Amino acid sequence: SGQPLIDPVLMVHREPDRMREKAQTTLDQAVAAASAGGVRCSSHLARGDVVEEIAKAAAEWKADRLVAGSHGKKKVLLHILGSVAATLFHRVGIPILAIGPYAASGNEPAGDRMRIVLAASLDHTAKRVAEFALEVAEEHSAAISLVHVIPEIAQAHPSAAQITEYSEKMLKRLLGRKKFRKCAPMCEVVQGQPVEAIVAYARQHSANIIIMGASAHTAFNERFLPGTAYRVLCESPCPVLVLKHESAWKNATDEVKRYRSLHPV
Repeated sequence: SGQPLIDPVLMVHREPDRMREKAQTTLDQAVAAASAGGVRCSSHLARGDVVEEIAKAAAEWKADRLVAGSHGKKKVLLHILGSVAATLFHRVGIPILAIGPYAASGNEPAGDRMRIVLAASLDHTAKRVAEFALEVAEEHSAAISLVHVIPEIAQAHPSAAQITEYSEKMLKRLLGRKKFRKCAPMCEVVQGQPVEAIVAYARQHSANIIIMGASAHTAFNERFLPGTAYRVLCESPCPVLVLKHESAWKNATDEVKRYRSLHPV
């Protein structure tokens, strides 16, 4: 027999009491493990819509950051049922650090430098996201690559050089006039499909984290077409930090201070 058409976790559980008991046991074990490692931790078990409950908890706790994991399964029904991670990217106002199925465990910086890939879109939101990423890189003395993906164009095409030159110019503008003392920013334009190109670049350069933006509104409903951020997460070899363009954070420097709690120097 072939694979089931419906993921079992999406089916209504016949024994709700047993399901809650198992979930609470799992949470208790996670809290115990975190506490043993010196992390202050508590748990909360809720019923209802997953995204709504997570967003509600984040708001009630005044969370600065949301950490989320994703199986990254390319489910047959993803276009109908959507993904929790993909929906969170567009619903929650705080930055989300997402861990995908191919993120290497214990992904430590190679040598003495953290390596960051900023997937830059070059739209009206690019500057805000770049400011945050550059502040993170400066704080951690990291090597950071500002990467923009353009469609594959034959080198002989008359517009190929112009498009590349323009993109490189716009990337350099994102650096602004600030002088960076600790980080080493680099701008690169690559050709290809956005998701594949970003993931390939991150893998090739042994990135420790990818930073990218996610719009609150897209031309297509996320239930029918998962966004770029989620598709990158599904394939990324490292964690992905997603910033909603219309999020509530206002100052990149303040956000970086909060970021230290997840990535201590």
